[in-house]
Amino acid sequence: MLEDLDARLVALVDGALPEAEAQALRAEIAADPDLQARLDALDVNLSSLSDQADALLADAPPMSEGAAPRGSLAGLAMAASVALALVLGGALIGSRLGGGEDWRDFAAAYHLLYQPETLAAPMQGDGGVAQVSEALGQDLSALADVEGLDFRRAQILGWQDQTLIQFAYLDANGRPVAVCIMENTDDIVGVSTSTAHRHGLATTTLMDRYVRVLVIGPDADTDTQALGQSVAAQLGMFTRS
Repeated sequence: MLEDLDARLVALVDGALPEAEAQALRAEIAADPDLQARLDALDVNLSSLSDQADALLADAPPMSEGAAPRGSLAGLAMAASVALALVLGGALIGSRLGGGEDWRDFAAAYHLLYQPETLAAPMQGDGGVAQVSEALGQDLSALADVEGLDFRRAQILGWQDQTLIQFAYLDANGRPVAVCIMENTDDIVGVSTSTAHRHGLATTTLMDRYVRVLVIGPDADTDTQALGQSVAAQLGMFTRS
């Protein structure tokens, strides 16, 4: 189970595993680059995480006096789990970003949180495409049909004060792939393309005068440049003036 694996990795980071189990897990990590990347993603400052969780609890509204109604303890446990998950996600992404990194590094760090199970069930309806198209002010419906990718959902994120759109997919092997889009205000001619490894993931950036697009693969070896060409073609980046 992924949850058990993450619990073991966090325990390893925190020094809480018995030495024999810690040595065995380190051997697994050394032999598995994907496991190493997952450890890197979970390697957060746990004391900072605790401080943030305490702050969330301090801001929570007080419980009313009297006995807790039947079932409320389970509800409180669920609320605490959700709050901790939000803190963990924020701390994780923050730990992966340096002050000089840009929206593409943010998007790649966020993508590290995804597992195939995250996208097992597609969103109902159009998967959020109409909403994200309205948010960006451009028709993005073509991105629900990118060759070689199984579209699962679209959602609105943000980078600083700008809208960041994410389309999430599964590739032919069932691994998460993302296409992230932001408006481009730079006056450029044609389509600019570049590739880079970000947080251990292969990425390709494409830009024209309208949008900035980032394609994020599931690992360091994915041909994101070919995927980027498909995405650009779907958006009409090669033909629009």
